[in-house]
Amino acid sequence: MSAKDLADYLGQRVVRLGISKSEVARRADISRQTWYRLLSEDITDAKLSTMVRLAEALETTPMFLLNIYFGEETSEDTQRLHSSADDHRRAQA
Repeated sequence: MSAKDLADYLGQRVVRLGISKSEVARRADISRQTWYRLLSEDITDAKLSTMVRLAEALETTPMFLLNIYFGEETSEDTQRLHSSADDHRRAQA
């Protein structure tokens, strides 16, 4: 996995949630510049605090985002993991 995989996931998640990219940056309290750098694969060392806030804004878990970035899952694994993350977040609500 890589910054590309993370960027792909982030873009898909925004579409799935039906929110704007600017709204994600606002909810995560990160600069639009940082957000767009993540989306364009132009960032290689995102802060953990950024990933945590981004996960919250995208209604997923920080661990899920970190697994995409650092893990070795395939696209199918990523989809399966995300379904599990959604189920977990719903159970916590």
